[in-house]
Amino acid sequence: MPAAAPHVLPASLLRPFALVAGLLRISAERAGDEESWLKDADPPTPERAAAFLDCEGLGSDHIFWPLFRQALLAEGVFGETTLELAVRKWTEYESFQEDLFRRRDSEGGEMVMVVPGLTFANGSALETRIADLIDLPLVLQKAQFSHLFDDPPKWGPNEFAGFLACPVGFVLVQYVIFLANKVRAQLDLQTLKEYWEAMLNAFGSIYSVPNYVLDHSESANWGLTSTDIAVNINTEPGVYYPSYEDYCFHRPVPRPRLTAWNEDSPSLLELEASGPDYSALCSGRSKIPIALIGEHGPVNLDHLSTIRAALKEACGKDYQDPSVEVEAGHFFTYLWALEGTKEGDALRATLRISWEEFWGEPLTKSRGRTDGLPRWTVAAAVAALRGFAKREPLLRRSRLQICCEPLWLCVLLHAAMGSGHLLVRVSMCLLHAFAHIFGEQELPAFWPLVRALGEDLQKQGRLSAAATISAEMLNYQSGIRPAYVPALSLHVAASAQYAPTSADVLFFRFRLPGAPGFIRILEMLSAEARAQGVNFAKIVIMDATQKSLSFAEISSFRALALLPHVPYAQRLPDVFALNSPTLVPALPLLQKYVWPYAGPFCGRTDSELSQALDPMAANTTSHPYSPFTFQGKIFQPDRFNEDRRYWVQYTEWELWPHLIRFRSAREMLQLATMTQAEASVISTRMRQHHEELRRSSLHWWRLAAAAALH
Repeated sequence: MPAAAPHVLPASLLRPFALVAGLLRISAERAGDEESWLKDADPPTPERAAAFLDCEGLGSDHIFWPLFRQALLAEGVFGETTLELAVRKWTEYESFQEDLFRRRDSEGGEMVMVVPGLTFANGSALETRIADLIDLPLVLQKAQFSHLFDDPPKWGPNEFAGFLACPVGFVLVQYVIFLANKVRAQLDLQTLKEYWEAMLNAFGSIYSVPNYVLDHSESANWGLTSTDIAVNINTEPGVYYPSYEDYCFHRPVPRPRLTAWNEDSPSLLELEASGPDYSALCSGRSKIPIALIGEHGPVNLDHLSTIRAALKEACGKDYQDPSVEVEAGHFFTYLWALEGTKEGDALRATLRISWEEFWGEPLTKSRGRTDGLPRWTVAAAVAALRGFAKREPLLRRSRLQICCEPLWLCVLLHAAMGSGHLLVRVSMCLLHAFAHIFGEQELPAFWPLVRALGEDLQKQGRLSAAATISAEMLNYQSGIRPAYVPALSLHVAASAQYAPTSADVLFFRFRLPGAPGFIRILEMLSAEARAQGVNFAKIVIMDATQKSLSFAEISSFRALALLPHVPYAQRLPDVFALNSPTLVPALPLLQKYVWPYAGPFCGRTDSELSQALDPMAANTTSHPYSPFTFQGKIFQPDRFNEDRRYWVQYTEWELWPHLIRFRSAREMLQLATMTQAEASVISTRMRQHHEELRRSSLHWWRLAAAAALH
């Protein structure tokens, strides 16, 4: 929206800040090893939160920062005091730049800048090569990392114009200057573009440490969040939104179009009306052999417990035999989070073939995959699967085959074995890891097989999706829209139910990208609160280096906390099955977590090939935004705000009710300190919602199983 009644600033306030000649550069130096930083970091003192988040308590040499912060809070970005302070500080920085590059030019064009006070473990100085102005924020990036995980030195007001002591201040001061020029100055487009590039580089270098997802301004007291800033980093002259919420109000996105599975599976309703026949499953068998085909062990266990429950209902109702037993066999499966648990041990005992045994190498880099050339053709994979299916005893005699991840494996299996007794569940992106196994040259051979699966299984109602966004992405990519049938995690519900024995909150499976920085901020805020006589709930970290907790142990906490790493994760049905009150990020904080590492959902950490579209696809749903364009290789915080806002509506993190949603680390601690009575009310609501999901999903599973035997 245009800024209201802008007035012309004095010329002194329009002095251009440093122009740069490059776009946002995400540096590999930034990431570091966050987990080792967190492991080695000392417990923060009570003063650390104020110093890191708000640049408070830095001493009399840094009185500028509390003055600037108070001006921002009281007057806003365009307040007279705010502008005067910002210009004063930026003038100091320009003088610093001039001196620095005068020295650089005298030394031959490039220089190595020692970051004052920062050293490596061996005592050597921490250095950064400076070739141009665009490199300077990298120095502040290193200081920011030290502020978060280290005990930083007492930087003075003359070191980097005082910004080393307050790296976030570099972004905030530059933001004020940038907006003053964008909104109130009559700049030509090229000059404005240079200002925008400088602002974007600073924002990306400092606010994105570490790994794009740091909660910094969200938990701070500057009156601005990172999303407030991001929606204004553009080259639209005269346009300014006071807050992210104001931006959303004036630029709404369409609501999601959601349907129930019975709206998308008319053939199953016809089957139900005619009377499904379960005799092939329920009569004359001691155990029903079922093949569970997929790389993700927790998902396989969800499918196993769900089909077992569905068959017990079907056989108990029509054949008075609710004691149906299943003989399970798992194929191509990793245990993942099940390592060290009794569920994982049971799965390993029934694993018929590992991923490596069949495909010759691991599926993911985390399991040891290399970046070698693709080893397979589609034709060779189909032939190998066909031969394996003929030789494998349980697969050959299985009454149901339930296939899920990766989805292209299910497509090839359908081509190899026919529809048979196959049920296919969609969770991850259709082409996740396809580039490594097959390569782009195999897509022309693959797409006809995708269409064949859609023609066959979708018509019969035997294709469904555990994640809403996966159903929509597959439809966008191939024209095939599976019915949405949520996962239930009934094996989790059978092993434990919410039974809190303490007021502690468990950070559930937190060892994901970006989580260590968030955890460190929680530690800072907790230390600060204790010093002020405020006792937040104790946050217990589920450390990946320790033994896995059983679901019974997990259910003993008053509440759980999750940081999503992708748009959908099996952990969410797990906590609903436990009925454990669960804290998750609210919008817009949620956007920082679900997209940057969403490779399994056609995101930036997978090959761009994962976003390929079937050129012959028909009946693709028309969405106002592509689910792929905003997930490019380079994270662009200034672009695709509408795209992200639209597609996040299709994630269960937003769709499922009764989650406790926090907008910052500070608010998470406040919400986590709930009473047991409050937690019990939430748990009851979660249990009721899970029961609704159970009735609906098992209805589909019963009919889909009958269709597979029809």
